[in-house]
Amino acid sequence: MIPVFRKRLLTMAAFALAVLFLGACGAIQSEREELGMQLRALDTRLRALESKEGQITEILARARSAVVYIRGTYTFVDASGRPLRHVLNEAGEPIADAQGVPLVDLTGTGSIAVTNYCGTGFLAGKSGELLTNRHVAEPWWEDEASAPLLLSGLRPVFLRLRAFFQERAEPIPVEVLRLHEKQDVALIRTIGWIPTAEPLLLMPDSERLEEGKAVILIGYPTGIEALLARLDTDERATVERATKGDYYLMVEHLARLNEVRPTITGGYLWEILPNTLVYDARTAAGGSGGPLLDHGGRVIGVNAAYLPEFGGANYGVPIRFGHVLLASGGLEPDGPTRETPGLVGGPDRRE
Repeated sequence: MIPVFRKRLLTMAAFALAVLFLGACGAIQSEREELGMQLRALDTRLRALESKEGQITEILARARSAVVYIRGTYTFVDASGRPLRHVLNEAGEPIADAQGVPLVDLTGTGSIAVTNYCGTGFLAGKSGELLTNRHVAEPWWEDEASAPLLLSGLRPVFLRLRAFFQERAEPIPVEVLRLHEKQDVALIRTIGWIPTAEPLLLMPDSERLEEGKAVILIGYPTGIEALLARLDTDERATVERATKGDYYLMVEHLARLNEVRPTITGGYLWEILPNTLVYDARTAAGGSGGPLLDHGGRVIGVNAAYLPEFGGANYGVPIRFGHVLLASGGLEPDGPTRETPGLVGGPDRRE
């Protein structure tokens, strides 16, 4: 099938031949020359458009393989390593407060009280280094719910911290390497395995961004829900039955089917602040840590925040802060850097 723009070009070419024929009957030579110039200009623009479309397709294919889904689970323990557990009543059922929040305590006899979460990261180095948000690598950072636990002397530990790659059917553990002191960006790395996917190109510090330019955002907004939404009703029911509704097991199941793929949205860069980029490419919780690309495929920022009540603006950290971490700048983490063996929480049912 001939594309619409090719049909239009052929139509104009036919029209041009007709004009040339009429020219023999007295058409003005300058009109023929002008039409020829218009056709040549149209052909040049058409070829440029086709080339750009091909480049975008190639950029997206390469970027997908470099963007990972991160799934984590953490809890808090005391100095002896004793974790918070759910408090049970005499019937062995979890007890909740008046607001329905489960009660947890170091003396609890129920399952370990955990927090499950998800995020996005992307390859930025040849040895499995990935950039993401600090609040993905260190989810208790600036977290109001975690603050009183930290102040009481408890310390966080990871039960699970893993990344899902396009090229691998099983998740891979990751470790936290560096954290930016003030900005929401972190450097992590795969453990025991190096991906073959090419790292994304990062925009050099020497180049300046321009407002109004088109951008591409890649990530896993809404986490498992977006992955399940791509399945038909029967497929989703099969996955939920096979995993008994455990979110982590669902992602593992989908990964084996090669169904863990990032969401891609587009928009425009509307404002460039000293430490923040503002754009309208859509995202949601779970998309944190995803790369913000220019139309050349280079990373210009790390997606960091969104306003659920206002879909017109999302926020990212300029990639220059990622360059700092890749150059061994920033902070070494004073908390856990990888999974703690031996700790097992309950089913992963919340994000």
